[in-house]
Amino acid sequence: MKLMPARALAVLSLLLMAGACAAPQTGTFTPAPIVPAVSMDAVEDQDPTAPFTLSVVDGILEEVNVTSDRSETIEGAFSEDLTSWTSEGIMDAGSTHTVVAKAVSSDGTVTEFEQQFTTQARESSGFEVADVTPVAEGEEVGVGAPIIVTFTEDAPDRAAVERLLVVESEKGHEGAWRWIDDDTVIYRTKEYWEGHQTVTFTADFEGEFLGDDTWGGEDYTAQLKIGEANISRADLDSHTMTVEVDGEVAKEIPISGGSGDEWEYHTATGTHLVMEKFEDKTMVSPGRQEGDEGYYSTEVKWATRINASGEFVHGAPWAEEEGRLGNWNGSHGCLNASLADAEWFFHMAQRGDPVEITGSPRPMPWDNGWGYWVMSYDEWKEGSAL
Repeated sequence: MKLMPARALAVLSLLLMAGACAAPQTGTFTPAPIVPAVSMDAVEDQDPTAPFTLSVVDGILEEVNVTSDRSETIEGAFSEDLTSWTSEGIMDAGSTHTVVAKAVSSDGTVTEFEQQFTTQARESSGFEVADVTPVAEGEEVGVGAPIIVTFTEDAPDRAAVERLLVVESEKGHEGAWRWIDDDTVIYRTKEYWEGHQTVTFTADFEGEFLGDDTWGGEDYTAQLKIGEANISRADLDSHTMTVEVDGEVAKEIPISGGSGDEWEYHTATGTHLVMEKFEDKTMVSPGRQEGDEGYYSTEVKWATRINASGEFVHGAPWAEEEGRLGNWNGSHGCLNASLADAEWFFHMAQRGDPVEITGSPRPMPWDNGWGYWVMSYDEWKEGSAL
């Protein structure tokens, strides 16, 4: 047995004696922080139809936010114990998603988590916007103008499609969509647009799931240029049409409305919209053949259509000669005016200008051309899929 050297024994003895006589040591014990660990099971090239989960160990999740590079927010649900969060619904295809989360442990230690992943792309199924009316290069439209959107095929899910339709105006507005069939939806404002502004329509379809295994193609954008606020009010009792431009009376036009000799010869009451214009137009009696009683075929000038069933504002020199204009109603339903007044109205009118007609017992059907303002706004909204 090897013994400890005498010098070492002496030093050890002194240390032991000093330890025995010294006061107890004091101090604060600081435990190591509990750091939450956050993980996610989403992968690169994630299936956009598959959910993913965020989990935390040694803590709970306080916040989770997931957005795509198309500014879409992904919804999800927390577990009861707040240790996980699972996405819900279908994500944008072919998009980068950013996940931002915050977790906290029992001692208050916070972990902030941020990670990105990309979803698989999906080819367009062919569902796209085929047409937007009234939109034409260089055209200004009226304050009553609708936005009529026609698709290349029936919407697989009206609600899914409608959520992706966006209408923005420079001066602000309230409006709603109404479906008239599976491939056509129409936007109408609560009140007339304000004049002199640009309205932008966008269908945000790229990478979006539209229902029934249908995926959207490219986004679509169209702009409506709202021109002057032309509002005409035709009173069939006073036989006068008052035309306002930007809130000021521009012209009082003597007119002659429908005679009412037959029900169809009443000019319809309700808000019409200017739809199209013809410098020359042949007016033919609807539903009658040449030789039938009541058949007519009349050439007119400066014809401005205000519904689909044949009502126009047009020049009628014969009505002026008869003294009808401003005095009595004798047309087949159109608003007759002098050639000069009809020409003035023709050049002033824009597609979508309201022509509000009163004084007839025959109501304007809401689906007679662009008769959408016949409906109250509450009724209109009932046609939305949302």
